Amino acid sequence: MGPDSMFKKLKNFGITNKEEYFSQAFARNIGILTLEEQKKLSETTVAIPGMGGVGGIHLVTLVRTGIGKFHIADFDIYEPANINRQFGARVPDFGRPKLEVMKEQALSINPYLEFSLFEDGINESNIDRFLDGVDVVIDGLDFFKFEIRRILFKKAAEKGIHVITAGPMGYSSAMLIFSPNGMGFDEYFNIREEMEEKDKYLSFALGLAPRPTHIKYMDLKKVDLDSKAGPSLNIACQICSGMAATEALKIILNKGIVKPVPNYFQYDPYLQIFRKGHLFMGNRNPLQKIKMQVVKFLLDRNTKVIKPEVPVKPAIKLMPGDDIPEPVMDYLIKAGIQAPSGDNCQPWNFARKKNQIDLYLNKEKDLSFFNVNQIASLISCGAVLENMKITASSFGIDSKIEYITDKKDSDLKASVKLIIDKSKKDELSDFIWERHTNRKFYKKTPASSSVLQSMESSINMIPGAKLHFITKKDDLKKLAKIIYQVDRIRTEHRPLHEHLMKMIRFTDKEAFEKRDGLPLKNLEAGLAGELFLKATKPWSVMNIVNKIGIGRMVALHSYQGIVNSSGIALLTIDGMDDKAFIKGGQALERVWLTISSLGLVMQPMTAITLFYLRWALIGKSDFQTRHQEVIQNLQFRYEKLFPALRENFTGQVMLLRFGFADDISYRTLRVENR
Repeated sequence: MGPDSMFKKLKNFGITNKEEYFSQAFARNIGILTLEEQKKLSETTVAIPGMGGVGGIHLVTLVRTGIGKFHIADFDIYEPANINRQFGARVPDFGRPKLEVMKEQALSINPYLEFSLFEDGINESNIDRFLDGVDVVIDGLDFFKFEIRRILFKKAAEKGIHVITAGPMGYSSAMLIFSPNGMGFDEYFNIREEMEEKDKYLSFALGLAPRPTHIKYMDLKKVDLDSKAGPSLNIACQICSGMAATEALKIILNKGIVKPVPNYFQYDPYLQIFRKGHLFMGNRNPLQKIKMQVVKFLLDRNTKVIKPEVPVKPAIKLMPGDDIPEPVMDYLIKAGIQAPSGDNCQPWNFARKKNQIDLYLNKEKDLSFFNVNQIASLISCGAVLENMKITASSFGIDSKIEYITDKKDSDLKASVKLIIDKSKKDELSDFIWERHTNRKFYKKTPASSSVLQSMESSINMIPGAKLHFITKKDDLKKLAKIIYQVDRIRTEHRPLHEHLMKMIRFTDKEAFEKRDGLPLKNLEAGLAGELFLKATKPWSVMNIVNKIGIGRMVALHSYQGIVNSSGIALLTIDGMDDKAFIKGGQALERVWLTISSLGLVMQPMTAITLFYLRWALIGKSDFQTRHQEVIQNLQFRYEKLFPALRENFTGQVMLLRFGFADDISYRTLRVENR
């Protein structure tokens, strides 16, 4: 609704000027505030840098309280990631500037407001203008906007302006007030120029909440100072606004007691705790320094030591009819190779042509017993194709995949033809660098029907792909017993053991140098398990371990993995030829990315599917006699759990377990020069 429409509506209610509107709109404030105080608020200017999580709510709270003038700053736009906590984030406003949206929101509450807008945010060149004529500053900057926050607080102190900062922490709000006559920002937080960026962030967090309550329930593994990300709730943002606005009124109206730093406040409704205190010397306090070291240790321990490097997405505007630029082609391939492969062998190569990427199967990369007829590698190639297709959609590029399966001697398996047509973005593209294998034991939290439906619907576009679920406890135990027997065969099979040991990267240095295989800690075996793997690297040792029965521990770990999960899914595809398994790989990647998007994790359980494929395609002769008997005895029990396998020409793509678990620290890397 535009200004004319709003004033017309007010006229219908008998309101024709600012004074009449104020007397009615803020009448319910009187009794807590006096008429004189309400009038003073209407003439007051508050500066709010940032219209995000807390900034937007600060603005609306103060507008409804009766503040009449604002300086607001923001350079960002609204997007889906803002929905959970930012006042102005609504689907109709995605892509719009936050500043523009929040000004509209505020004027729809009080059309007589006065604004000074700073569309580029605040910086050294406009900070003086931003603070001119301001009575109070309420900090709405993102947590990680550290240096400009320092400049803001210093300039405000020079101009005699109080600054209030309130940060959402879990369900709580931690608040500080900076008086122009008290401790400064750098003095309170003990900020020094030589400090590393991460240490500055930690100093800010620890000084903001010296006696934190939220640590009891917040998952610190979700705090990543390197990528500047952490969890935040709208609930906490609302509390921030109430606390900060109250202090602002006390300062503006010169009423009540204002306690600036080194005093601190934190209210946590979840724990029903209010903490306040006087932090002598600020962060220079010896206890604060000890806390700093403890928190650094905890965060360093939880930091992903090995993780994929997420490339910067090319900021290139593509128009229909344009050729695909080389940087975009490179980016698509980098997204493609984030696909899974057996033991992270990465069995693929690429060739770039005009508006086309050719995908080649590199057979030499995986010659293991598991990779019968290169099926495991074909599945992996399918996942690569799907990653490229999904990522292309984020550029408005449509991908047409041509499968090359009629040339038996050719390693060329598919050509991806790229056409700019402003296709709709596939939301799974946001999770390509998040997808990973998680080998931890999962929580025994049941998967909801909506989770299962989302997994199923993710592959609707791939004809012949089907998911078959096991979620009942009794059936999970039955399958776990089968997997236990199969994994015993795996540990007793020399070629499989030697291939695995060849692909384990026993040191971080080796992992970074080779950029393939499995970092030792990625296996989530624990200290005892890692020592076991190192000791049994030679087959001669593993053979002895198997004979005395200790090797069964590996199979027992798989048993427990099945039982400790939300469910099991078997992905199948109609057909048993190369094209079918490539399409199966596309379906697998869509399921995996969907699981990641839902906040779950998964682990492939490949031994049983690949054993049966070898059995079906080549025969049983490759297995030891005693292993043949075991597999034959298990087949009936396995097919009873998955009746679809009795159908002819049904290819098993992947058996996988899924559920809820803590994040892992060690991911796998990729070789990029292809």
